[in-house]
Amino acid sequence: MSGTASLLLAIFFLVLYVVVWSLCLLGWRTARIRYAHPNLPSRLTSLSSTSAPGVTIIRPLCGLDQNLYNTLESCMMLDYPKYEVIFAVQDENDEALPVVRMVMDKYPTVKSRVIIDNTRVGVNPKVNNLLRPFQEASYDLLWVLDSTISVTSGTLGRSVEAFLSNHDVRKPPISGEVGLVHQVPIAIVYQKTWGSLIEQAYLNTTHAKMYLAINAVAVDSCVVGKSNLYSRSNIAELTTPSPTLRNLPNPPSGLAGYSPFLAEDNMIGLGLWHQLNLKHAMTSDVACDFLGALTVKDYIDRRVRWLRVRKKMTPIIATLLEPFTESIVAGLYGSWAIQRLLGASIPALFMVNIAIWLLVDLSTRKALETNIRNIKPPSSTGVFVLAWLARECLALPIWLLAMTSDVVVWRGRRYKIVSSGEAMRLDDEK
Repeated sequence: MSGTASLLLAIFFLVLYVVVWSLCLLGWRTARIRYAHPNLPSRLTSLSSTSAPGVTIIRPLCGLDQNLYNTLESCMMLDYPKYEVIFAVQDENDEALPVVRMVMDKYPTVKSRVIIDNTRVGVNPKVNNLLRPFQEASYDLLWVLDSTISVTSGTLGRSVEAFLSNHDVRKPPISGEVGLVHQVPIAIVYQKTWGSLIEQAYLNTTHAKMYLAINAVAVDSCVVGKSNLYSRSNIAELTTPSPTLRNLPNPPSGLAGYSPFLAEDNMIGLGLWHQLNLKHAMTSDVACDFLGALTVKDYIDRRVRWLRVRKKMTPIIATLLEPFTESIVAGLYGSWAIQRLLGASIPALFMVNIAIWLLVDLSTRKALETNIRNIKPPSSTGVFVLAWLARECLALPIWLLAMTSDVVVWRGRRYKIVSSGEAMRLDDEK
């Protein structure tokens, strides 16, 4: 019985190992095909301002984020004929405002304005910050860009082109059409602390590969909110996924219905996908995410936080299988399965697994950085490999730590993530 059981277990692990490697290679292949070449300009850039679809860019801000001036400036230099920029803050004394004024003064020909509004409808400060800009935007097409994100000049044109690929510009998309365009986030590090370097290694390899692979398979929504283009009319149609809000006499719809969730971006993507049957698209652009000077503890805390949020928003089997998608754990069970079935040296198989995994990740990173070489600072491959090794070694301990609690700390506030994915504030409102 023990021999039969180990044989069946070896077959299971070998199948799982093949599936994990298939996803890794799919993400790598997507990166090589989509990003490892110079971007072509969008045909929309040659249109007049009267012919091009208008876009409202919304930058929700809170304080002095990393490289803020340059990230905000990037949306003032877009090669696109018709857009406006709204800078949104909730406090008239927000430290971001002087930076915003400098950027606006430098580009007086770009239609831009500031909205200051302290409306609160839920625990998510980003949703609170976006509510009034959503209402006052001049155009139905909204491009929400996080404050740490910088983009290249052609990104908007290519995004709008992808959004309008199969429907009329005069109406919001309907079932079966593209309803959201997003970009894969790529970390840029100027302050090279070990925490920021490890975070960069994670985002530019493991996260990017899985993000691209899941979106390539397209069996479900997989979206982060760093850079999202969608229709305000579509967002207004969404009903809230929050059980708490649905129990109210008049539950909010649209954006306000996502205020109980810290990962509102993912929930909105799911809403567009499942409620409205709208597809998602990606362009050949990346969203450059500027990281600050993180400590290793900062990195661990960030990963633990989003793991605890994500485990309440995905099927339990996905959470339980997550460690098995990492290089070290996969190398261990894959090597054992191959040895059990075919006979080979487990240490040799494990080292080959790690070596090939690293080469695939380095190739993915290189492809994704093709069009941003003038943005990113010089980097050392040796230092990157050390940060990558640290990331791989920390993956399992971080997952185990994330499983021990449902409490997260975000922007200095404590929340408990409940089974619906909603966040409940634990400390007092101020």
